[in-house]
Amino acid sequence: MVRDYELMYIVRPDVDDDGLRAAVDSVKSLVEGQGGEVGKTTMWGKRRLAYEVKHLRDGHYVIVEMRLDGAKVANVERALRIHDTVFRHLLVVQEAPSADVEGEAEGEDGAVVAATNGEAPSATISDEAPSAAVDEAASEPEAEESDETDDTEAAAEADEEE
Repeated sequence: MVRDYELMYIVRPDVDDDGLRAAVDSVKSLVEGQGGEVGKTTMWGKRRLAYEVKHLRDGHYVIVEMRLDGAKVANVERALRIHDTVFRHLLVVQEAPSADVEGEAEGEDGAVVAATNGEAPSATISDEAPSAAVDEAASEPEAEESDETDDTEAAAEADEEE
């Protein structure tokens, strides 16, 4: 099944600009060779790593959005593991397409909403929970606690009578 993936990889810091472009082209041809489509490639530039990896402190970060058959993911990851200039990578499934994909826009409250082509949306997503449900949920534990205290008080009174 073809799915959307996001691949982030780090290229060795000692490569020059031409070497970086060659590494990006190499990864792109690797994905396309497995039947995938490379959508968007974003170069973050050279950044400091959080910790030393393979005796390296810096690296060129690159993010690739792509479509690939799930059966081919293992082949892409295997090739990236032995790639000469890529020393770390992470390939994840994109649950929701990025906001740059057509048909979606960011709403006023920052939520990503699907375009409706002039029709009214069937439902809206809100950050606020309905107040009635919150009130009911908050009152239920109190009722349970009061029942327990009534039971213990009744048991204490029964012991006193004996």
